[in-house]
Amino acid sequence: MLKKRFLLSAVVLIVALAATVALASIAVAQTGDTTAPVVTNVVPVNGSTIYTNSSSTIYYQNGNTTPMVIKADYSDEVGGSGVDPASVMVHLDVMNMLDNCPVQTDVHVECIATAADLAPGVHPLDIYVADMSGNLTVNHTSVTVALDSQAPTYANLVPAGGSIIHTSQLNSASVNDLTALRIDYDISDAAPSSGYSPMTHINDSVPPGVGGAMIMNSSCVKTPATNPTHYSCQMNRASLLHLGDNTLSILLKDKVGNTSPDYSNDAGRNHYTVVDDVAPAVSGIAADSTTISGNFADPTPTGALGAANLASGIDSGTAMVHVDGAMIMSGCTVTGTSISCPTPSGLSDGTHAIEIMVADNAGNTGNGTGSLIVCTPAKPALSISRGAVFWGSYADYAANTLTVKLIIKNNGNGTAYGVAFTGSTANNNVTLSTGTPLSLVDLSAGASVEFPVSYLIPPGVSSFKTSVTASASDACGSSYTYP
Repeated sequence: MLKKRFLLSAVVLIVALAATVALASIAVAQTGDTTAPVVTNVVPVNGSTIYTNSSSTIYYQNGNTTPMVIKADYSDEVGGSGVDPASVMVHLDVMNMLDNCPVQTDVHVECIATAADLAPGVHPLDIYVADMSGNLTVNHTSVTVALDSQAPTYANLVPAGGSIIHTSQLNSASVNDLTALRIDYDISDAAPSSGYSPMTHINDSVPPGVGGAMIMNSSCVKTPATNPTHYSCQMNRASLLHLGDNTLSILLKDKVGNTSPDYSNDAGRNHYTVVDDVAPAVSGIAADSTTISGNFADPTPTGALGAANLASGIDSGTAMVHVDGAMIMSGCTVTGTSISCPTPSGLSDGTHAIEIMVADNAGNTGNGTGSLIVCTPAKPALSISRGAVFWGSYADYAANTLTVKLIIKNNGNGTAYGVAFTGSTANNNVTLSTGTPLSLVDLSAGASVEFPVSYLIPPGVSSFKTSVTASASDACGSSYTYP
């Protein structure tokens, strides 16, 4: 540690230096060391500027803050007498020797300068180091203390205070998606400037005047990256915004602690009105002969922004069902998420248009459409007849396998769908050898289809009777069997 020394007058200092030189000459005669120590790595660097605030409580220098530390390394030549740690002195303004030096060895010193030592202006900095032979080095540098008393400011805020923000602008894939709604502004800091710290906290109180939340620095970027004064911050984070009045203030600090004054000034805050302009979404429409139903919801912004405080909510009293443009007037059951109504009676056969409509509490109306097919079941009028009977080949003859052509005809006015031969029985021990069911075709009105089936005839049988079964569906999808 540095020994306590008394500040000397200029005259006394000169005498003391003369005495030191005399001692050094004696030491030279004894040791032959005539080379003074070397001082290096002085911090602050010669000619540098450090900054202080108006209260002189914070100093900024190369990333450090109060207290300001003055540092230096030193060494004696190889084979020299070595540095005398007790000789090390750090002086500001020539005569102001710093006493608070918590680190002082034969290679390094660190002393602390206080507010009383560092008034604004240019300060000479002298570091004294002698070796054991009395050779003295005085390293001369200087540092400028600049008073930075003005906080950074911002301008060109976009969107401007008083703007309306629609929830349709808030859809985003992530919390840092700057393609969605963002706040842009330019930062400036009047000289002398210690350099601003663009913390860019955006405070949105929820509700206004109560609490607050921040868009942290990670959601703010330089735009473009090469422009150090223009910043964009993603504003559309659902945890920060709500429908109605939102307040916004921007916190900017410089490196000596000056803070933008409007951050804590409620009267100076920017106001934004968030309006829900996204219509409800209708889904899951279903309709049959008894019931028509559907679901609805009021969407929130997508991605990281989905939150109920950005949707006005469903106005269930507006929900309605239309069939062919006519509203179902009674019997409907409505909740906050769905509606169900009885299917009107007396609808004609055919396709009917279904529409479900509902509004949210902001007056946005959403709708969804579907269809209802009305069909009166009618069994197709099918008949079956026999065509040619023959042995398909000598092999069939030898195997007693007889082929019979059957004909199914649609005698009705509508189409018979999915006509199929499903089976046959016979007397005299005759059996059907054709696999069933045998799918055929859709038969329009008046059309017919002919197809072969095979029977296995026992020896000695000269005739037999058969019964044939079939199936088909009507236009309503109802299935029928024949006979």
